[in-house]
Parts: sequence; structure tokens; C-alpha cells
Amino acid sequence: MTPSRVAVVGAGMTRFVRRAKETGKELSWEAARAALDSCGLSIGDVDAVCLGTAPDAFDGVHRKGEYLADGCGAFGKPFLRSYVGGGTGVFAPIQGWYTVASGMADVVLVVAEEKMSSCQPHPQGAFLTIFDNILERPLEPNLLWIFALEMQRYMSTYGLEKRDIATVAVKNKRNAANHPAALLGQADISVDDVLASEVLAWPVQRLDVSPISDGAVAIVLASEDAAKRFTDRPVWIQGVGWNLDTTYWTNRDLAFPEYVADAARMAYGMAGVTEPRKEIDIVEPYDPFDYKELHHLEGLLLFDRGRAPEAARDGVLDRDGDLPSCPSGGLLGVGNPIAAAGLMKIAELFWQLRGEAGARQVPGTPRRGVAQAWGDLMQVGTVVVLGTEKGRNGGLGSPDGSEPGRIDLPVIQTPPATSGGHSLSEPQFREQPGAVEFAVDARYDWDAGEAVGAFLQALQEGRLVGRRCDGCDRVLVPPRMFCERCFRPTDAWVDVPSAGSVETFSICYVSWDMRTLDPPEVPAVVHLDGSDGGILHKLGDVDPAGVSIGMAVEAVWRPPHERAGSILDIAYFRPMDADRD
Repeated sequence: MTPSRVAVVGAGMTRFVRRAKETGKELSWEAARAALDSCGLSIGDVDAVCLGTAPDAFDGVHRKGEYLADGCGAFGKPFLRSYVGGGTGVFAPIQGWYTVASGMADVVLVVAEEKMSSCQPHPQGAFLTIFDNILERPLEPNLLWIFALEMQRYMSTYGLEKRDIATVAVKNKRNAANHPAALLGQADISVDDVLASEVLAWPVQRLDVSPISDGAVAIVLASEDAAKRFTDRPVWIQGVGWNLDTTYWTNRDLAFPEYVADAARMAYGMAGVTEPRKEIDIVEPYDPFDYKELHHLEGLLLFDRGRAPEAARDGVLDRDGDLPSCPSGGLLGVGNPIAAAGLMKIAELFWQLRGEAGARQVPGTPRRGVAQAWGDLMQVGTVVVLGTEKGRNGGLGSPDGSEPGRIDLPVIQTPPATSGGHSLSEPQFREQPGAVEFAVDARYDWDAGEAVGAFLQALQEGRLVGRRCDGCDRVLVPPRMFCERCFRPTDAWVDVPSAGSVETFSICYVSWDMRTLDPPEVPAVVHLDGSDGGILHKLGDVDPAGVSIGMAVEAVWRPPHERAGSILDIAYFRPMDADRD
């Protein structure tokens, strides 16, 4: 069966703000109503609804899809909610795409919503449960750790300058100054401002990071036949791709997002894109941190590894540059309500490719763009290629086979103004008669399983062990009874030295709820000798300023009577006398 071609025909967006007065349902309705209005449709024209939204823990409602369904327009309709972390905002339209492409529906409303500010004392608390419950959570990890660890590894691998990376934050916040829905637009920000901002977890500083936000975005997808009835300027979904890497993130190459590259290859293959750097006119990569935009541009195969920062420095990524990247302002400038921020990428490309981006419009006549999102433990890649032409499944050009011409459009404001997104300060929230506080009191008991159970037993005995896979000739730490690459049983237990080297590290100055840490913590990924993996732990007996990648370290064990079969049986890792390569 040849899949039906699918077009984006409408889009809507609320303002992105902190502590929005509107509920998640109301934000969803605002965006959905604006998207339908933008293409002259009513909810009766919609055959199905796809929702993307992040952890239930943000709202404290463990049926978040059903809870938000009313505001999404899903009453009495087929409805599906997806969640793949930060990648959700680009995965939800992929779900909408295959609902239409399969022939199951002609018109699908895709909605992405996030109400982050309800989670107290800080939304990061909702993410602490993404860490491995046995081997990582006892260390009380900070979500900033893993981003700082990855950023440090990326910079070290390619010899990158922090100043070049900070250019991205400046670019995006300046771009967002022209965005009617933006939270953080700032026309006069400089690189020096970014470099002078508070250090959160080195090398991540406050202005390197997108803040918590509330908001919603919606788009309308239509089959080819339906799109002809609604608009003479459809924007076609030419290709989609998604990919998931292993949760064993300490075993991966943190310098390159292979999961994004795999998703991009899938999307490009479907779109008939063979030379991405030449065939993509505009790009909206996921940018919750400034380094991640660069990391993702390389994962999207638009720049060689380690070369995207040079492009940022030289203006290639500017709105009027050779490859405009996040001309909207992205998450760093518009805001970061997780799933909604990803769908914003699709909406922004829709407006750009129709010439409707107003003050944000890139010069020339862009004809193809790519949107990408990312999430969870640095493992999810979702990619969508959009274009003014149908794509290779049915030839190029307009429905009659001719080349599409440039349509002169008025400069308009997009997204359409909505009433959503009234911000509230903390005191204003407390004054609201409907303000409600509730703490979830939940406890869990976990089984460690055969592999990790044996690993914990060895820790109690003062040893480290791994599992050998003869299929790919690896020694797996943390151990598992099956190899995720070979998908076969692992073969034997192997004793692993309790020493290794620092793969990457951070110096963390704040806790997960943004309290100051004094002294700072020094989390690190320690590559263990004699293995093909490593573990997350903390460094001790060391001046943070003296830590370096490649530094040789050894485990400091707690006394036998204090060990309990836990990752905390290792008190910390300390430097050895001599560095290793």
C-alpha cells in the first residue's frame, strides 16, 4: 500500500510563560482552537486527535492523556497520547502522520501541552525518577549532572570553546525578541552576559539553559485530498524518523548523538534527501541547552562532528545566515514547556515555509526544513522533514505537476494571538482562592533482578563484576543477563578492577531544587578498567579545580560493616597517583 501524503494545514500556539494561570486543559484548548481557526476548520472536521505531553508527575495526575483529552478536542473521537520524554513534541506529529498516511483518518489534530510549574518545589523533581532506581538514584543525582557531563565530554573531545557555544544562547534569545509568544526574548544580550551568568553545574551556566515554562501548541494534519479543500499552500511532511538508544547512558559515546543521526537517516531516506547540508534550507533543532543545538545539528548530519560551534561563531546559523537554525528563538528564547516546545518546532517551520513568520521570517524562499527533538537519558531522537513540495513518493511540485511559485504574503503575526498564557508570580499564586497544594506520599520496593542483584552482592563484598558478551566481545558494566546489541544471553561473569579513569565530569553548585551546594559535588562517569562500560558516581579527596578527563581514579570502599549491597558501598572515587591515557 502506498501511504497517503500528509500535509500540515494549520497551527496555533499559546504564549509560553512560567506559572500560567490557565490549567493544562485550558492551554490545550487555546492552542487547538487557534490551529483550527487558522485553517477555517471546526472540531467537527477532525477525525482523530493525537496528544503529546511529558511526565504525569508534572501534573500529579496518573492518567494525563485522559485528563487533557477534553481540552484537546478529543470528546467522542479516536484519541492517542504519546510520551518519549523531550522527544514527544516531534513524535506526536509522527503519530498524527501515520494515522493519516495509513488511511485511518483524513484530518488529525495534534496537540502538545506542558504545565511544568505545578510541580513543586521545582519541576526537576519530576525527572529524578528517570535515573536507574538501583544504581544511580541512591547517589541523589541532579538532572543537571547528565547534561553537564555530556557537555563537558563534547567540549573535551573536539577542543571546543565555551564562548562559541554561548553564541547559540545569544542568537536564540535575540531571535525570540521578535516572537509574540516568547518568554525570554532579549535583543541586547551578549556572549559576555552568558559567560558571566551563574554556574549551575560546570560547564552549564544559567543562561546556557532554557527555564521551566507552561504552554501548548497544536497543528492540523490532512490527507492530500483533504488538504486541497482547505488550502492552496499546504506544507508537506516529506519524511519522519525516530530512534531510541540504550538506557545505559554511561556506556555510550557522549560526544555524538547517534540516536539523532539514526532518526535523521530514516527521515532523510523517506524524504529523498541525500545531501542534507545542501538540501535543507532551515532547521529547528531541539535546544534546551545551547550546546545541545550544536550537538543536534551534528546529529542531523548538517555539520561534521565538532564543527557546529564554528558555524555558530561565524554566523552561519543566524536568521540571515547560510543555514538558519532556530530563527524562532527556540527553547532558549521562546521557552521550554517540554512537549509543546518540540511541536513548536513543527509549527515554526510551517509558518516559515508558507512565508508567514512575520518578523521572524528568514530571507529568500525556504522550501525544506527539518525539526528535531530529544529527551530522557540522552537517548531519544525524533525528526520530521517538511517541505513545500510533496516529496518523492508522488513527484515534486504542485498537484498539477508544475513547480510551485513564490506567493507574496503579507507580514502577519504568527502564532495567532490567544488569550492563553497569563503568568503568575509565586505570591500571586498564593493569593489565588483556587490555589491547591498536595504532596504525593508514595513508597516503592524494587527487585534488583539477577544481574544487578549479583552486582550488589559483589559490592557488599568489596568487588566489582560485569557480564561478558561473546557476541560483541564486550564486558558489560553495569551487568545484564542479555546484551541489548546482540539481543542474546550474556555468557559469563567477569571480575572488574575497582579502578578506572574519568570519562567526563561536572562540578555541580546547585541541588535539584536549585539550593546552593557548599562544597560543590563532583559527579563523574568512571570508565572501569577491564570493561566496556562505566558507572555514574561522585569524586572525593580531590580539589574540583584539579579534576580532568582521563584522570585515573580508584574506588574508596566503605568499611565492611557499613556495606549494605548498594552503589553507596563505594563511598566515592579518588585520584590515583598517576594519570592514565
